[in-house]
Amino acid sequence: MHVALLFLRQMHAVFRCHQKQIVSFRVGRKHTSTYRPHKGLPRSRYVRRLGRWDQLVEYTKPKRKDKPKWLDEATFATLPDRLLVRELRFLTPQRGYRTRVITLVTTLLDPSVYPKADLAQLYLSRWQIEVNFRHLKTTMGMEVLHCQSVPGVLKELYMFALAYNLIRLVMLEASRRQKVPLDRISFVDALRWLRDAGPDTLLTPLVVNPSRPHRLEPRVIKRRMKEYPLMKKPRPKLRKGLLRKKRRA
Repeated sequence: MHVALLFLRQMHAVFRCHQKQIVSFRVGRKHTSTYRPHKGLPRSRYVRRLGRWDQLVEYTKPKRKDKPKWLDEATFATLPDRLLVRELRFLTPQRGYRTRVITLVTTLLDPSVYPKADLAQLYLSRWQIEVNFRHLKTTMGMEVLHCQSVPGVLKELYMFALAYNLIRLVMLEASRRQKVPLDRISFVDALRWLRDAGPDTLLTPLVVNPSRPHRLEPRVIKRRMKEYPLMKKPRPKLRKGLLRKKRRA
């Protein structure tokens, strides 16, 4: 459904296939005509082989009774009855770790323009999205918003978006001058330069981060949390509750 919705907007997509979706790369293999899996057969119709673990298939629109609950009737009616997509599979061998088998589906159909190796590298670079979210939430401090009204929160978000785009412009210009990829330019260094720069300040060379494709970081909290309950009510209400208890005492 997500691939079809992007197709209607004339946008390409690269998704990882769901672990329950049956994908077979056998040439001329059979398929089931029902939306739900049947006897271990895939639902997609085989079209053409493009290479090893690389093929063109046709996805069929499910019946109305199998429509996802999150999709409304009007949008579901506009989806195409059939959609030509490309399925490919690759391995990610990494020393000291179990080899992972990853199956992708994409609307980038031409194997000469979009080689299998490039699509695999594109998928593996998706972690950069999480890094960018960390820049917004942790580095810039957007994780905790301070305004208490809806207009105030919107203004706060607009300012974060404006500052983030300005930092990205600085990084883009630095990557062009220093002739390095954009994601290698230090976001923190660009933020510091933009914070201290004046109208006539020249852009100095920024810090270039080393390439760390297999970097691993534990998802843990650095400092021990205080043994206090979380604030689940506004501070004025909690303060009034404390005053009531004090008066009763």
